Amino acid sequence: MFDPKDSKTVGYHLFFLPEEELFDSLQNTINAVAVKYGGVKFEPHLTLLARIPKADEAELMVKTKALASTMEVFEVEPKEILAEDAYFRALYCRAEPNAKMEKYHQKALEMFGVQDVNVYMPHLSLYYGNVPQSTKDEMIASLSLPVSMRFLVDRVYLYRTEGEAQDWVRVGAYLLGK
Repeated sequence: MFDPKDSKTVGYHLFFLPEEELFDSLQNTINAVAVKYGGVKFEPHLTLLARIPKADEAELMVKTKALASTMEVFEVEPKEILAEDAYFRALYCRAEPNAKMEKYHQKALEMFGVQDVNVYMPHLSLYYGNVPQSTKDEMIASLSLPVSMRFLVDRVYLYRTEGEAQDWVRVGAYLLGK
């Protein structure tokens, strides 16, 4: 059973990453919040699919490439800042509703044989941790985010996500539509 307060995850994940300048800006924000509030540093990303069970990594790479080949380039825009009582959703920006992301999430579920444990809600996390709401409110008040966080998604990334976020490893990047 998945525990929303657990700091560890298993298997593999599929992510979308922001483009360079936005990536760097968000990475600086994530790092600063992690240092100030005792969190972990991780790369800014939106999750397409979480907790893909451990399998032959080469096979997962082939499946990810096949999935990417069926996808078209699209835009996504994280906007509203929210907080939850969950380690991996402690503080995040919810992405604007996006039909393509939902369609690609469903396709990924089928291709990898995964079942959702949560309702799919695309978001870009800013802080991982178990802290009180008052601390999250302080974080939100101190955030300095780019005016627009809209970015073009042109590839999907496969990450090995065993353990804590700082242990995650990028396995591959796959261009959409190729």
